[in-house]
Amino acid sequence: MAIFGAVGAVAALVPGGAKSMGVSTDLLVHAPFDTFLIPGIFLLLVIFGGNFISGVLLSKKQNIGAYLSAFMGFITKIWIIAQWLLMAAVFPIQLIFMLISLLQFVLSVWLIQKHKLPFPFAAYQH
Repeated sequence: MAIFGAVGAVAALVPGGAKSMGVSTDLLVHAPFDTFLIPGIFLLLVIFGGNFISGVLLSKKQNIGAYLSAFMGFITKIWIIAQWLLMAAVFPIQLIFMLISLLQFVLSVWLIQKHKLPFPFAAYQH
């Protein structure tokens, strides 16, 4: 998911990037902004950054990585729903990302349950 976030961020932040991918600012008619700058920053910092960090933490077998991954799956679903509402349109790529984020969330929760991972920063640990 981090890779998709990075690609989307570059397309949104690089002048002409969105247009080269067939995306027009006309889609932002119901959005509170006129350019893809804010969505690009969100994609870069939150979607890319959060997924990248969760991947690094998971590769180092840090328990918090599974929780961050589940959170990022949830955040990505909210991001896609916000796109649907603000753009008043649904695109096939959004449906694919919605399924991927659902899979990410489900697999992360499964990992947490399978390994009985303690909740990070909890005062009481079993």
